[in-house]
Amino acid sequence: MTIASTVSQFLDDHSVSYRVIPHAHSATSRESAHAANVREDRVAKAILLRDNQGLVMAVIPASGSLDLRAVHDETGRNQLEMVPESDLGKTFPDCELGALPPLGQAYGISTLLDSSFGHCDTVYFESGDHEGLVAMDGRDFDQLYQGSHRCDISKDWP
Repeated sequence: MTIASTVSQFLDDHSVSYRVIPHAHSATSRESAHAANVREDRVAKAILLRDNQGLVMAVIPASGSLDLRAVHDETGRNQLEMVPESDLGKTFPDCELGALPPLGQAYGISTLLDSSFGHCDTVYFESGDHEGLVAMDGRDFDQLYQGSHRCDISKDWP
């Protein structure tokens, strides 16, 4: 259980309190929520998208799925597609593949935050490996996204 150095530095630079909750190895954000015994809708899941204009990160609850049409509508970028997991190491060299922290801004990536996180007491997210979730007060999480676009970009699982 470790936290990616970029994430740790970003959180420290923004003076937010957090803790890392260890859990059994997991492959998805939903599995991480179950392993850490936290609600899926409180776990922020990152999805990296790209087009010819560059990268965009979408942050949604682990309990939902990305509404790509809504992302296209919000950004006006109709060619955005998900970046394959095998390509993530180039952008997130301090993270294990598939354990993407939802802090695109820490990596210089424009970020869309699903509006469902607006009133959470506590928010959890991948620490950069498959065995730890970062936990922080919802107000601190909200503070990290000042300047990011907030919108409805998730939908229930089909």
